[in-house]
Amino acid sequence: MELKQIQSAIRRRYAEVARQPVGQFKYPVGRVSAEQLGYPAKLVGRVPADVVDRFVGVGNPFLLGEPQSGWRVVDVGCGVGFDSRMAAQYIGPKGQVVGVDMSPEMLNAARAGRSANLVFVQGCAEALPLESGWADLVISNGVLNLSPCKESAFAEVARVLRPGGRFQAADLILVKDLPPDLHHDEFAWSN
Repeated sequence: MELKQIQSAIRRRYAEVARQPVGQFKYPVGRVSAEQLGYPAKLVGRVPADVVDRFVGVGNPFLLGEPQSGWRVVDVGCGVGFDSRMAAQYIGPKGQVVGVDMSPEMLNAARAGRSANLVFVQGCAEALPLESGWADLVISNGVLNLSPCKESAFAEVARVLRPGGRFQAADLILVKDLPPDLHHDEFAWSN
């Protein structure tokens, strides 16, 4: 499949996920997922219910370390903004979180009721709309597996991190080659 075809398939799939995440994946979503993945209940309780209900992450990137007060955080593939809102709570009013997503539908949901230290912008992992060296921390949750060019995505993460910054991700990985009949399957690329 061509790059534009893959990106189009991902946008279509996640437009539907933004509307209704339940039943889209073989793993739990929403509050049940957040609880099972170890997000602090106190912080989850401060996230708008409609954002929690649409959470579709595959892990908890904050188990690798919590962002510190005043940090700048980038959430690659922020979806409806669950992890972005969690990061905003950790960093406080002196920090800044930028959630980046390619799906206008996800971003529309994310932008409802946001806080002063949180902004959502359209972009993709392979070309992050941020200046080099801006971030103390880059997080990603179940997104880099969707990237058709992982080399570019990881290069962008490295570019936006300040020297000594951290990258914390939770993701799905293949443990063996993708069957040839799935190489051109839109669902396989967007799942």
